[in-house]
Amino acid sequence: LAIRRITCAGEPGASIPTTKRRMEEAWGAKVYDHIGATEIGAWSYECMEQPGGLHVNEALFLVEIEDIETGEIITEPERPGKMVITAFDRIAQPCVRFDSKDVIQWAKEPCDCGRTFRLIKGGVIGRADDITKVKGVLLAPTAIEEVVRGIPELGNDYEVIVDKKGDIDEITLKIEILEEALSRKDEILASLKDQLRLKTNLGYKIEVFPYGSLPRYEVKARRFKDLRKKGH
Repeated sequence: LAIRRITCAGEPGASIPTTKRRMEEAWGAKVYDHIGATEIGAWSYECMEQPGGLHVNEALFLVEIEDIETGEIITEPERPGKMVITAFDRIAQPCVRFDSKDVIQWAKEPCDCGRTFRLIKGGVIGRADDITKVKGVLLAPTAIEEVVRGIPELGNDYEVIVDKKGDIDEITLKIEILEEALSRKDEILASLKDQLRLKTNLGYKIEVFPYGSLPRYEVKARRFKDLRKKGH
């Protein structure tokens, strides 16, 4: 029997349009995102309308969004912050205002499916621990993934390393170019750099590796490494 629908969890990829598209093309199936946590359970889901976001299951959970730096509660749409969540159905292990460290934002418009449960735009943007300031700019690793996966000549796997060169932050992006596209390497790299700057407002040092040589991950991917935090 053919696979018609795939539900993904554990990684933000199914809410990143370019990654979702690659999975749908590879499997010939519709891909849906679903978010939960061991401590609180499954708290959101993507409906059949696929509105570019996920519904909060407000029958069982209270979701609030806090400003990452001030702790202020965010109510306006399209302003990212850290999610704190209360589960109404936990008995043995109550979870009240659990700090998930997931960064989300409310959607501006309701979903066309007609559900009144609130919508979070774009799923989980990233982890508060992973979103870091580089050259004065807040950088979310998912923004880099969206750009890389949007260029069909690039492989699925990549690595991002943030380090310091003297007193200046430096971002190195390691990528793979498909073998059949190597003749257009300069054109592809120019497009990649332009799209990264537009998406993140930052410049990158690009390193190209042979296809299949970068690390592959079977569970939680560890593609983003901030060496500044390790005192290197």
